[in-house]
Amino acid sequence: MGALIRTVIAAAALLLAAFIVPATAQTPQVELTSATVEAFIASYVDVKATADKLKAKYGDQASGDAMSMWTAWMAVGGAQGALDQAVQSHGFDNFQSWVGVMTSVGMAYGFAKDGGQMDANMAAAVKQIQDNPDLSDDQKKMMVQQMTASMGAVAAIKPPQANIDAVAPYVDQLTEVFK
Repeated sequence: MGALIRTVIAAAALLLAAFIVPATAQTPQVELTSATVEAFIASYVDVKATADKLKAKYGDQASGDAMSMWTAWMAVGGAQGALDQAVQSHGFDNFQSWVGVMTSVGMAYGFAKDGGQMDANMAAAVKQIQDNPDLSDDQKKMMVQQMTASMGAVAAIKPPQANIDAVAPYVDQLTEVFK
């Protein structure tokens, strides 16, 4: 019985760590289209090359987090200009708009790639709790409530279905981008 409870609590904690906490810092979702996703994928090579040059020129401006590093470089005029130039040839207004698209693509990618499996795993965990003869009714009720709360929290950060649909055909390409 204790192992099952620890497993459920660990699963809930992983969900919170993987989805809920990072989502609190996310920017508003940008409406995605196939063309926007394709432009993002095409631009990523240029952004990465520019970031490598900026890192050599200005040093690592953050603690290993690419987003923090890019944010720090935005305060350096020359770096911001280089980043803007890297994305403008792909149809983005500037680097800041590209970051908004990247955030939306990343969130939609996570749900397109793993969302269905996550839902199935959560439903299976609820069923396992309900079917466990070693748990009292009160324990089952408490654990199902915790799982339901976790499912609700995940649903609250789910990007618009249109964004998930726009990203879905590109999951394999985006897997390479987000390596």
